[in-house]
Amino acid sequence: MCGICGFAFADPSRPRQQGALEVMSEVLRHRGPDSAGSYEVSGIGLGFRRLSIIDLETGDQPISSEDQAVTLICNGEIYNFVELRKELTDKGHRFRTRSDVEVILHLYEDHGPDCVRFLRGMFGFALWDNRIKRLMLARDRLGIKPLHYALTAEAIYFGSEQKAILGVAEEVDRDIDVKAVRDLLAFGYLPGVRTLCRGIRRLPPAHFLLYHAGAPSLHRYWEPIFPDAHEREERRSPLEWAEELREKLSESVRIHMRSDVPVGAWLSPGIDSSAVVAIASRFAGAPIQSVTLGFDDPILDESRRFPTLDRYPGFSIDNQLVRCEPDDLEMFPRALWHCEEPTHVMIPHMILSKAASQRVKVVLTGEGSDEIMGGYHWYKHDKLLGPVARLPLGIRRLMLPLLRRLPRWSAPLSRLYLAPAGMNLRRYRAMHGPVAGPLDNALLSPEFQRQVSSDEEPRFSLPAAFHRWRPFQQLQFLDLTVRLPEFITHGLDRTSMAFGLEVRVPFLDHELVEFCSRIPPTLKMRGFREKYILREALRGVLPEEIRTRKKRPLSAPVQHWWRRALPQFAEDSLSQRSLREKGYFQPAFVKELLDRHRRGEGNYGSHLSTVLAVQIWQDLFRPQLLSAQRPRSSS
Repeated sequence: MCGICGFAFADPSRPRQQGALEVMSEVLRHRGPDSAGSYEVSGIGLGFRRLSIIDLETGDQPISSEDQAVTLICNGEIYNFVELRKELTDKGHRFRTRSDVEVILHLYEDHGPDCVRFLRGMFGFALWDNRIKRLMLARDRLGIKPLHYALTAEAIYFGSEQKAILGVAEEVDRDIDVKAVRDLLAFGYLPGVRTLCRGIRRLPPAHFLLYHAGAPSLHRYWEPIFPDAHEREERRSPLEWAEELREKLSESVRIHMRSDVPVGAWLSPGIDSSAVVAIASRFAGAPIQSVTLGFDDPILDESRRFPTLDRYPGFSIDNQLVRCEPDDLEMFPRALWHCEEPTHVMIPHMILSKAASQRVKVVLTGEGSDEIMGGYHWYKHDKLLGPVARLPLGIRRLMLPLLRRLPRWSAPLSRLYLAPAGMNLRRYRAMHGPVAGPLDNALLSPEFQRQVSSDEEPRFSLPAAFHRWRPFQQLQFLDLTVRLPEFITHGLDRTSMAFGLEVRVPFLDHELVEFCSRIPPTLKMRGFREKYILREALRGVLPEEIRTRKKRPLSAPVQHWWRRALPQFAEDSLSQRSLREKGYFQPAFVKELLDRHRRGEGNYGSHLSTVLAVQIWQDLFRPQLLSAQRPRSSS
């Protein structure tokens, strides 16, 4: 696990860019505190910060082929490197290190850019082919590891984090992307390739980019695929599905534990992390070092009501409890500096990561289970309201006041009830957007409202077979390709790497994902019971009390933070004067939202957090600040 950065010029004979690589690399020091490396010749510069996990003695990067024709830097882990290394050695390749990423070099020698198809792991890498003067950037299938890039007339700049690019590339447009702000307000995160910086884009998951002679080309090499609705389901009993799922998950956990340093875990009272830790404890030679997050708010704090796995006999776990306190909103600037975009759990994950990093360098987590099993609440909502969506919108509007009187009716249900019938981005946004619902462009200042169209949505390419899948599977595709990489794993990577901690996600092994895509939706959700087949697979693996627990997602006390006295930096940033000076938002509307939130007339915590993040974003990411010390909090 590391940080990578660099640049390539359209003119491969361009002289070295003095000092730029050092600046980019230094900004990423937190991602790789153990060592640094670089490769720089005419036309190309590759920078690397290392967090030593595998091959502690000879695993430094950049790493080059024997003839120096190909040079590589990679952030991440290749979990099947043992098997790949044997296959490549049998073909005559010679290895100079015990590093997992050296297999990429030899695969590239045999297969060119298609080398990514053989990799099982999480990665973002840059590979320079000196023979043809071509740069290749690649990101793993599920977007577990990040990679950003910026194109100019003369070059491409890239980095694990945007900060690396902003520190040197003066010609990159540094203004805030107003369309990205609109997307943040609508979704609560940034879907797609946009970032808050207008001139920087994300490399999409499961893609590689080739940059040659100043021309970029983007290529997709994988996507999750589901059986057509009219296809006959595989003839297996629920027991057979459960047994193979248990075997696949166990195998994924086993290879995710490959490391030359101890592997710990994040542990919640829920089924997902408990399953990972229970299986990991079978392979570990010592007690699993785990960390559990608690909250000052008893409503959010599962740890007070439900015992974690370490409290049950038969499991070798050394668990530590840490808490997210009411004053932790003070951490917001530092969390944003690392995450570069706000997420509702960035502060809780920062707290977890800091505690875990003081015990281990690597942790396993249970993230990804909800995506591959359809475990989120919107799967139930869609199952309930999907048939109603076929009614004309006018009739649905007439019925809505009556439905709102039902005891369990909620704002998300109302949004989904009025959403388009077919599964698309608008229906998807209605399912999981901010609790208070979309405010369109109302928060934006009139000047910025003119720059965005309320009808324009982020663009996503859907597979040709998408319309032939069941709605449950269509929803899974969107979860896996939209929300997961740019919200779930984005926050996991940034908050953990802030403390030099590697987070691994066994549920997101792509072979496990492909297997689970074949499991019938009726076994993933039995009636309205989520993760039915996973629970069956974990019989005998977990205590029954944990195996049968209802899903309770990790959240943060965002709405409570915004009802308390705010830290001084937030008061200053949200003052009417500051809002007018920055010019992004309408000051009166922001004040009205804050007042309504504090009176309990709605939950606008997500929107207010977005406003705060945008207000302080450019102050945090000025080039002169990037080369200085990162923002600190009182925590």
